[in-house]
Amino acid sequence: MGFFALPDFLLGGLSAGASAGIALAGAALLTGLYLLKLQRRRVLVAFSPLWTALGGERRSERWARRLRRWVSLLLQLAFLALLVLAAADPRPAAADRGGRSVVILIDRSASMSARDEEGLRIGRARRAAQEIVAGMAAGDRLMIVSFAATVTPETGFEDDTARLRAAIERVGTGEEPGDLRGALAFARAVLRERPHPTLILISDGAFSEDARREVRWTDPGSPDNGGLSLAGVDVRFVPVGRRRDNVAILSFAARRKPGDLTSVEAALVVQNFRAVASKVLVEIVAGPQRVAIERVRLTLERDERRRYVLPDVPAADTRLEATLLPGDGSAAAVDDLAVDDRAFAVVPAAATLKVLRVGEGNLFLDGALLSLGDAVDVRRARAAAVSSTRDSWNAYDVVIFDGVTPPQAPTVGRFLYLDPGGPGSPFAVRGTLSDPVVSETKPHHPLLRHLALTDINIARARRLTLAADDVAVASALGNPLIIARTRPNLRVVALAFDVRQSDLPMRSAFPLLLSNALSFLAGNQQSQAVTLRTGQTARLPAPNAAAALSVVDPHGQRRRLLALGDSFELPVTSVGFYSMATTGDGGSGGGGNRDLAANLNDAVESDTAPVPRLSLGGRLLPPVDQTPTRGGQHRSYGSWALIVAAALTLFEWWSYHRRWTV
Repeated sequence: MGFFALPDFLLGGLSAGASAGIALAGAALLTGLYLLKLQRRRVLVAFSPLWTALGGERRSERWARRLRRWVSLLLQLAFLALLVLAAADPRPAAADRGGRSVVILIDRSASMSARDEEGLRIGRARRAAQEIVAGMAAGDRLMIVSFAATVTPETGFEDDTARLRAAIERVGTGEEPGDLRGALAFARAVLRERPHPTLILISDGAFSEDARREVRWTDPGSPDNGGLSLAGVDVRFVPVGRRRDNVAILSFAARRKPGDLTSVEAALVVQNFRAVASKVLVEIVAGPQRVAIERVRLTLERDERRRYVLPDVPAADTRLEATLLPGDGSAAAVDDLAVDDRAFAVVPAAATLKVLRVGEGNLFLDGALLSLGDAVDVRRARAAAVSSTRDSWNAYDVVIFDGVTPPQAPTVGRFLYLDPGGPGSPFAVRGTLSDPVVSETKPHHPLLRHLALTDINIARARRLTLAADDVAVASALGNPLIIARTRPNLRVVALAFDVRQSDLPMRSAFPLLLSNALSFLAGNQQSQAVTLRTGQTARLPAPNAAAALSVVDPHGQRRRLLALGDSFELPVTSVGFYSMATTGDGGSGGGGNRDLAANLNDAVESDTAPVPRLSLGGRLLPPVDQTPTRGGQHRSYGSWALIVAAALTLFEWWSYHRRWTV
């Protein structure tokens, strides 16, 4: 192309246009300053003719003669050029093209908060990343990326070690599982078509086998490539973690029993990830006052997973928290990983049953229904209105016929009959019984939960006939006293006697029997608890498109979410309770409150066994210390320019004292 070949440079600092502009403006300013007319100092003397001859020849002040100080001007212009050169930071393009594009992928998932390193595992990961930055070669560009359930680019591709080090120190741990596939996919995307792509993964290796097998080393277009392709990327692994010492609560949930509106059962799953047997204490507390309601001591063998059920939890509050403690009950840390030593559960609120009571006044029945509190919403109708209310029966969860029956027995719905008789009775009546004594019961039936009826006194009862699918829950010498019928779209419970002709209303068993009957008839219609896992995006129903959701997370931070269509999207990032209040119009007021519980619930994260060698897609990743270097470290031209500028200032000082630049 030409006799002289100019080297191809890239600028790492100021652009070429900005550098040229600063150089031209600075040169013009310095030249202008040197062309300024010299201002002589005026001195008053007694008789000027005596001093005129001693003044010597008067200097010419013409503009062309003012450039006599050219040596000083050239030194200043050279100094300016060196400063602009340092700011532009030029470097040979060939050296830059020979450098690597490196993504340092730092795992910040929940397991990286384990305390088996000097400090936390994430601290060791940061130190490893700093060592990689310190050893970067000439022309290398590094990008810092952290990941857990989401991927966060901390920097772009940089060669500024100060920025890279600051970004590394900002990386902290979260309470989410690690999404290896998402992190590798992000790294592969940013490395595409960059020179010498290199990926360095710093992690404890807490990833599922499925995530590891999903990686492919063939080209994306290959027929056998069904996963994430890392073909052409130099992937390295830096292991973190020293030991395996963890016991975890893998799940914790609570619910109201379908057969009892007032009873709560809870279940938790605990696993020992240690290589030896462990004794732990599980403490369960309720409410904001953290009232202890249960303490369970467990001995778990190596790698044992155990499910423990608490059948009757005295939980008046809807918030439950389970905590792992050492076997001696001390407050010391039970293991290396704290995030899975606590688990949270919300007891779903009991659904309010809509009940229609048809019959005349009955203080005993009304009092028992009143004792159930908000669990029931009772409407009343007189016995004469039994026919006129027929069209509304489907609008109620349960209809109670007290001493009255409709003209024709219904075939669809849920009904409780007290002393049924007449042509509309669902059970044929064959006479009466005097002073019946309960002799047979089915104690495991939902109607008799927590009940014993053997000592109840009854003055009179109807002798009812059972159908083939009926169950006699309590009987007197073969004569049914309490009957349950379950058919498609139909549930019926019947008491063969008038409760006012017995001492049942005088016992605590009556409201409990009534509660059991309503729960049995209503079926499993209780609100279900929503279990959240960290790392998820929970979708919660919104009443309308204008609704807003005010959320207080486990750390007390409040945020406001707007409805997206018919739902809210809530990112779940921390374990604990989320308190939510919904407003129907996007403003304040109205709506309802709700609590949700979030837990880690991830056996892979809780298994803190370190992984010294990581295999992805059947290939064992080499360590970083085997990474080939591409030329040693060198000082950029900008650095050399600053050194020469410093030497030039020393020369200018020396020339000034030699009177060369005066």
